[in-house]
Amino acid sequence: MKNSAIKKTCAVLALILGASSVWATVYQERDETNRSFTLPAKARVDVSAISGSLDIKVIDGDTATVRIERTARSRAELDCNKLVLGQVIGNLVIKSETVGCENMLVQVKYRVLLSVPRSVNLSVHGISGPLNIGEIEGALRISGNSGDINLAQSGSGSIISGNSGTTTIKIRQLDPGGLELSGNSGAIKLHIADELNVDVKVSRHSGPASSELPNVKFNKTGADDYSARIGSGGPTINVEGNSGSILVSRYRE
Repeated sequence: MKNSAIKKTCAVLALILGASSVWATVYQERDETNRSFTLPAKARVDVSAISGSLDIKVIDGDTATVRIERTARSRAELDCNKLVLGQVIGNLVIKSETVGCENMLVQVKYRVLLSVPRSVNLSVHGISGPLNIGEIEGALRISGNSGDINLAQSGSGSIISGNSGTTTIKIRQLDPGGLELSGNSGAIKLHIADELNVDVKVSRHSGPASSELPNVKFNKTGADDYSARIGSGGPTINVEGNSGSILVSRYRE
């Protein structure tokens, strides 16, 4: 009995070690792209169809830098997955495309690191991984992504829709266009700066809405609707058709 137990234990360990070895070598092929682009004022930056993480740093000046790391199980998979990177009428486009190779399962993981001028208008769509964006002053359009989203600033008249994962936004100021969050599934965390005057309107929401700010609470205005006034009120944060909790708290660096 004792020998049998030892043999079973050894077999399990062998399977675990074998699986670990396979996991460690699954994405053994790698390449890297480094480019820089001069962007006109308020240029648009479009990033889409990326399987992996996206980190966007905001800088002064007019030069955008792009660093992209790709990993895959084989060189053939990297060759099948094409990186599209370039400028179109002054705007910067970054996306992936899988062309041909219909009979091959293509799995390429990306790590995208961008530095962009703070005045750009940014569109991010179809990112399957964490998304971190610095203090963009232009418009943000963030949709159809899966993974947690962290924004250091709400942007100008921004729309964040159809994403899954926790969305965290630091709001030091809010322009008259306000902020729209619609059709997202996952928690929404809004960190509001002191002395900021905004209104929060929540409609068709599935989940609780709460505030950690002093003298601010959500009032129920309908079956699935809530509202809250921060300070004396002002530009509106509209949260519509989302599922998950909503939390309003104090902004911290």
